[in-house]
Amino acid sequence: MRARFRRSRLAVLPRPLRALARRQGLRFVGGNSVHVYGSGRAGLEAMRRAIETATHQIHLEVYLWRDDDTGYAFRELLLAKARAGVRVRILFDGIGSLGTPPAFFAPLRRAGSEVVVFHPPHRLWHRSLRHRDHRKLLVVDGRMAFLGGLNIGDEYAAPDVAGGAPGWRDTHLQVEGPVVRRLEAVFLQGWFRAGGPNLPWGELVGITPAPVGSVPCAVLVDGPSAPRRRVRELLADALARATERVAIVTPYFAPGRELMDGLSLAARRGVRVELLLAARSDHPILRRASLRLLPRLLAAGVRIHEYEPSPLHAKVALFDDELVVIGSSNLDRQSLELSEELNLALADATLCRELRDRFGRDLSLSRRVDAASLERRGPVQRLVDWLAGLLLWFW
Repeated sequence: MRARFRRSRLAVLPRPLRALARRQGLRFVGGNSVHVYGSGRAGLEAMRRAIETATHQIHLEVYLWRDDDTGYAFRELLLAKARAGVRVRILFDGIGSLGTPPAFFAPLRRAGSEVVVFHPPHRLWHRSLRHRDHRKLLVVDGRMAFLGGLNIGDEYAAPDVAGGAPGWRDTHLQVEGPVVRRLEAVFLQGWFRAGGPNLPWGELVGITPAPVGSVPCAVLVDGPSAPRRRVRELLADALARATERVAIVTPYFAPGRELMDGLSLAARRGVRVELLLAARSDHPILRRASLRLLPRLLAAGVRIHEYEPSPLHAKVALFDDELVVIGSSNLDRQSLELSEELNLALADATLCRELRDRFGRDLSLSRRVDAASLERRGPVQRLVDWLAGLLLWFW
């Protein structure tokens, strides 16, 4: 009953989390260090190293956790830490990890780890089916956090393009500094809403890590549990304020009227607006729906590219070398309206330049989309694209 009240939001957040949530608007916190990982293999390896250093507690929230080699490697590492006395808490999505049998997590529970499923599959009604926990977050000892696009599975851990194998192109962040306290609170809010066991909430967010760098960071929590659609608001506002350049990387593109207007208006007033989309998609219906949106953007002057070497899973938005947003949000209705998401906004010129250079390298491996190629689609293809868009809207 307690879990049902929490999921329905009839039970309020504990006071320490509620106080942090009220301050969870776009409020930048300075004194942080941030490292960007541009491949799944590098990001997952850094996460494993961080878990190995844990002495107190590990909090892991993930959408998809496969029972493959990578999934087993993470499980065994967490199992060893739990047996060594480290408090391990895991929150994963019931649909995202639907293919992973419950027995996979049984050894972790026997070792004393707490494992909670967000909207388990046996509670399938329409609302919970679409309301997913799409966040990817690891917090180690309250001092170091990882977030971005990485799930736990072999496809994310494969070598990148330079290594000659079709590893997924993704972007993940390692963060240290005062902002980690807010990221810890995000995990605890998700834990509470998913009906997890009661915890010493105030103790877990009572200490702010010391400054270790100079990067200002703002946590962007989005989803049905958030008071407003902060990601969409931020992107629309940043598009309206951009003066020189906008670069957006997203694997799934069906953003809705507000962001479509923002992209078009920015391009028409002379801003260099570039989109990098996935040429190979694991969501074919969404890809077909996005095709009918591209001619309008091309007509407004938006430059569109498709990344070809491997599946693209990164979610990055860069504005004028002043602001960058990285996290789990895609530019589609599921992500912007129905899923719990987590992003980090960074206001740092050095990081912006690093990501701008990385974006340029990705473009060199991509194909430019032009209006002529889209015009060559036959009437049947156009009808399929229209029906795909209609299905996404009503589903």
